[in-house]
Amino acid sequence: MTFQKQNPIFYPGDEVHRVKQTKIQAAIERSGYDALLLFKAEAVRYVTDFYVKGYRPFMEPEYVVLVPKGKAPVVGHTSGSDDLRIRYKSDIQDARKLPPVPRWGKVIAGMLADYGLENARIGTDFIPYMVHEDLKARFPKLTVEDASHIWADVTAVKHPLEVALIRESVRVADLGMRAAIDAVRPGVREFEVAAEGEYAMRRNGSEVNPFIPVVASGYNASMFERVASEKEIGSGEMVIMDFGAVVKGYTGDLGRTVICGDPSPVQKEIYRVAFNSVNEAVKAVKPGVTCRDVDRRAREVIEDAGWGKYQHSGNTGHQLGFGLHGDPLIDRNVDAPLVENMVICLEPRIVLPDRPDVGGAHLENCVLVTPDGAEYLNHTPYDERLLA
Repeated sequence: MTFQKQNPIFYPGDEVHRVKQTKIQAAIERSGYDALLLFKAEAVRYVTDFYVKGYRPFMEPEYVVLVPKGKAPVVGHTSGSDDLRIRYKSDIQDARKLPPVPRWGKVIAGMLADYGLENARIGTDFIPYMVHEDLKARFPKLTVEDASHIWADVTAVKHPLEVALIRESVRVADLGMRAAIDAVRPGVREFEVAAEGEYAMRRNGSEVNPFIPVVASGYNASMFERVASEKEIGSGEMVIMDFGAVVKGYTGDLGRTVICGDPSPVQKEIYRVAFNSVNEAVKAVKPGVTCRDVDRRAREVIEDAGWGKYQHSGNTGHQLGFGLHGDPLIDRNVDAPLVENMVICLEPRIVLPDRPDVGGAHLENCVLVTPDGAEYLNHTPYDERLLA
């Protein structure tokens, strides 16, 4: 069995595809540009109809917050409804309406001037180019620098109250995962399985999906398709699932793989290796151990079993908390040490793109770094048919 050329998932049809490409080319012609360079996920999908990883329908910047040293934060917002929501559902004292993004510079400059920060040194996580250029023009002595490392420092190590919220969000994600596993059977479409998981999570308090749920079966599993598509699950197929929940702003995340029907020997083998990899990685977790060390241990298990060619190419894991893929990543190039009360997700993976009849195995566990090791936070069981 080999891959067959297919339309993108959720494809709108050839005619719509041609219309959109024609419109883009006409716009390039009118503009006099040689090309357009587009970064937004929805722009990539519009032009290509490829269902991009992590697609979101709304990616526009909508807020900015200025935090002066020793003073309360100042918030800029775009939504008219936030006039009332901020006033009645927050303790923000200084809130300002933002115009369209290209004119944000004027409002943010006013914030800086009001707080005596015209010549200050300011850190930022990211800043739209036109805003940065506007501020530089208005305040030539203002210094704006990358401060993304500060965000990691603030969020990576959790307060016990934050840990409690993450426990709850992981509990809700567990419920979603179990509901999704129960829905797997031949003939069911991947997005129907995802819907069962999403329904369970929302019923149990999840605010929003932190990412589009992954339900990837058969050949989709062998390429680790990033969403739940319209594909029907077939008997004998491995089904990779990855679900997340958000409770009071804190994220839960876990992954499992199950078999629909009876597994083949090779499916059992790669599942067992993925199982050993993720659990050996957890055993390596303790304060002082580096992210690189944990990543290495997960890979060693896969490589020693002879499946190194098919292991995950990216990071083995990530921090979890107020957000999804936090830093420092569990990655072969990250030397940062683990610290007690970090919460990390470990998700080694084996996928066989040259064997779509086999699929792949993805297992993700969420753990709390304790004084002497790690505590599992998620409790969805493994597929015993694949471990037998």
